[in-house]
Amino acid sequence: MRESALVLSALCVFAAPCLADTVTGTYTLGGTTTGTGPWNMTSTDSTYAVLRFIPTTPQPFNSFDSLIYGYDVNLGGIGGGAPRVAVVLDQDYDSDGFDDSFLIHWGPAGSFSDTTVADGLTTPNLLSLTDLGRYDLAGVGGSAYTDRAAALLAIGNVNVLRFSLIIDSFGGNDRDIDINSLEVQGLSMVPLPPAAWAGMSTLAGLIGFGAIRRRKHAVA
Repeated sequence: MRESALVLSALCVFAAPCLADTVTGTYTLGGTTTGTGPWNMTSTDSTYAVLRFIPTTPQPFNSFDSLIYGYDVNLGGIGGGAPRVAVVLDQDYDSDGFDDSFLIHWGPAGSFSDTTVADGLTTPNLLSLTDLGRYDLAGVGGSAYTDRAAALLAIGNVNVLRFSLIIDSFGGNDRDIDINSLEVQGLSMVPLPPAAWAGMSTLAGLIGFGAIRRRKHAVA
């Protein structure tokens, strides 16, 4: 599976047959989350809320290129590590359970805090942000204060099981947030004419052969 992810990435780089496409999926709720879209999420010192987006087909983290939430803040704002997105991974490629996860924080770079209470707000594309501290990779053995480049290096080729938006509170900072929309996009292959695919198959064969050679060398 890791080799197939590398082949897809190489095809996109060398032949540019990939375009951003909407990722389809289903939603599940946890904690105090209610609704069927839009969703209401509230938290107190003793309660939390989770909204999970589960892609129809698992694909590597590095193939996702857009994650944008539309939301209203009714109470509490952004801060103290919430809201945050837990990216749940399928590191053993069995698609049947929780393996590891890492976090992507909301909010402006540096402070990750915004006390704005307003309707019609939108996050930036969270997967385009490269600032330090945006990513917490402690759950996958990395730094708790790092960036997108470190995430791509550590787990870029690992499949994503779900994106879980988490809202919680501490110190009396209750939150009430409506999630109005979620846009998830990833790379998809564009059909090529037969002559072009002949060249791509040769490239894929070379990449696959190299992966086999590395595997055998590692075993030795």
